[in-house]
Amino acid sequence: MTNRERGVGWTTLLAVLLFLAACGITTPAMPVGDAANGERIYTGATLIASGDAPACSMCHAVEPGKSGDIGPNLSNIGNRAATTIEGMPAAEYLRASIVNPDSYLAGGFQEGIHYRGYGEALTPEQVDDLVAYMLTLTSGQDN
Repeated sequence: MTNRERGVGWTTLLAVLLFLAACGITTPAMPVGDAANGERIYTGATLIASGDAPACSMCHAVEPGKSGDIGPNLSNIGNRAATTIEGMPAAEYLRASIVNPDSYLAGGFQEGIHYRGYGEALTPEQVDDLVAYMLTLTSGQDN
């Protein structure tokens, strides 16, 4: 294949992607974080804000059937997040729930319970890592 033929292929691909975007058809954004780092943040193995912010696992369980001390069980959040807010990608929903926890409240939970300082305590990369980890939590059980 010549360089010119390759260029035509890229041009065609670009045209198709632009057409799909113009029609409002998009592909879901993939998380850019590192799920293994996210798990360490979640469990508290990596301290948040030098230990001044609570680890997620202090309030949320990730084992199916186990209840969290304060918050809902997240063992299936990777599946639930994709359908919680119509039209909102799972990663975007999770990110918003971490940095602005009262923006979307889980059923039965009230405003002000979730720690509100993660938006300042976590770096953008740590939020991405945490989201990537949470997207792996797909037990199929919502409790």
